[in-house]
Amino acid sequence: MPFKKVDVQKEVKERIEANEDFKKAYFQADREYELIKEIVNKRKESGISQSIVAERSGLKQQVVSRIETEGNSPTLKNLLRYLDALDLTIKIEKKSNDGNHLNY
Repeated sequence: MPFKKVDVQKEVKERIEANEDFKKAYFQADREYELIKEIVNKRKESGISQSIVAERSGLKQQVVSRIETEGNSPTLKNLLRYLDALDLTIKIEKKSNDGNHLNY
């Protein structure tokens, strides 16, 4: 069987349009990923290592690493300790009308 290149963006778009449960799960996962990516970028921009975050937050360095790893969901308590160590806060805003965070 020959190799067939898959257009991932197209596949995801089609599944989002066809399946409401998939759409909800996809956008939830994307929101989690984007949040973690943003706080990791803030840490790196500040020039602060994971070890320093661990020291400031009282978390183990391994916990800090897991917080920054895609697919892991930190407890709210640990996430807040992580954010405090970086002098960051969470801002709550009303969603846009479409509720989607990806553009197609």
